[in-house]
Amino acid sequence: MSKETWGWRRARMVFASLALAASCTLAVPPARAAEESIAELKATIEALKQTVQNLEEKMNRLEQHQIETAKSDVQQNVKMGNNPKRGGGLALPAGTTMSLYGYVKLDAVYSDVSAGSGSAGNQLFLPGTIPVGDAANNDGNLVFHARQSRLGIKTSTPTAWGKLKTRFEGDFFGSGGNQTVSNSYGFRLRHAFGELGHLLAGQTWSTFMNAGALPETIDFGGPAASIFIRQAQLRWTQPFSMGNWQIAIENPETTLASLDPDAPTKPDGDLFPDTVARINLNTNYGHFTAAAMLRQFREDNGIYSDSAWAGAGSLSAIIPTFGKDDLRLLLNYGNGLGRYMTTGFPGAYVNPVTHDIETYTQWGGYVSYRHFWTDTIRSTAVYSYAAADNDLNYIADTANEKFQSLHLNLIWSPVPRVNLGIEYLWAKRELENGEDGDLNRIQTGFQYNF
Repeated sequence: MSKETWGWRRARMVFASLALAASCTLAVPPARAAEESIAELKATIEALKQTVQNLEEKMNRLEQHQIETAKSDVQQNVKMGNNPKRGGGLALPAGTTMSLYGYVKLDAVYSDVSAGSGSAGNQLFLPGTIPVGDAANNDGNLVFHARQSRLGIKTSTPTAWGKLKTRFEGDFFGSGGNQTVSNSYGFRLRHAFGELGHLLAGQTWSTFMNAGALPETIDFGGPAASIFIRQAQLRWTQPFSMGNWQIAIENPETTLASLDPDAPTKPDGDLFPDTVARINLNTNYGHFTAAAMLRQFREDNGIYSDSAWAGAGSLSAIIPTFGKDDLRLLLNYGNGLGRYMTTGFPGAYVNPVTHDIETYTQWGGYVSYRHFWTDTIRSTAVYSYAAADNDLNYIADTANEKFQSLHLNLIWSPVPRVNLGIEYLWAKRELENGEDGDLNRIQTGFQYNF
């Protein structure tokens, strides 16, 4: 209650009290009025003044209670992260703030061909699961799932060396579960890392991957030739005037293909980390990234032992065009792409005669354009192509040779943090022997962020 309002109410009470006293005086018969003493009249006025004073004290106590309640509400909001000046987050000791984030998402996916019973390829686009030949002659598949739903925790703590940041995030694309009764699937680790100053340690997107250049698709798998990988690593980021450069050592994992029954397809014995260098440039024309990777393939099964070095490069760009629209580009090339590209090409082959590891070239990329029809309605179109140069004479004719994909979608955000959309996906898989298979898919997504 404002002081002006209270002053006005006080004046009204005083005037009302005097008016009441006057009316009482006038209501007394003249003969009796002459008999009343001045002392009685003063006592009446004093009693009225005391009443007004009591009311004033009560109003002051009420006003003070309202102020204290408001202060308490503000303090509680700050503790619970509702202070916009602090950026949100739950206040913890040592100046640490913690915030929860994530989303709930329902996907409804219809495919004109099924990737097979229980295959994750029916729930997200996995290029290597597209049926070919006789396997492509089926009636399709419809599935509803919420496995992409995500939960994450972020913290930030001020230190003498800069901010200490941590992040933990997971979704439900882990193993286990089924669609028979509960549709329960395992919680899967996505990110778990800490960052102090320029040094990052833990699991997150590979430094070889530019996650910001991924196109916006309702499908969780993304374009056929995407670089899409998270793994444990140590990374140093050094800023400069136009961006930053990064260098990282990351978890090695050799994936081999072989026709030799004595050679393992998933050998043990990796000894050297995958090493990545990357530069990020921010210009008036857009964001550009160049990355290079050096890695070693190894086999050692107690019978044969060999190793081979391989490398790859990746270029990506996000270019603003008109209004809020943007163009996104990606190009990958090298003999070390293997598991880094979503095509699922083997990293290398084992020669069945010499038992040596032999590398081969793979390449791919995509072009994507996102257009905003209105502030709340947008569309993305993305075409992707990938291929492998299977020139080793012992590679099986059933090996994957080419992949293509096309995503077209329409997404509506009726309110902030809500995305409702529909998407069409066409994809094609071709084998070395000429067999191929096509996939046509319609997917709707209902995503609610927090």
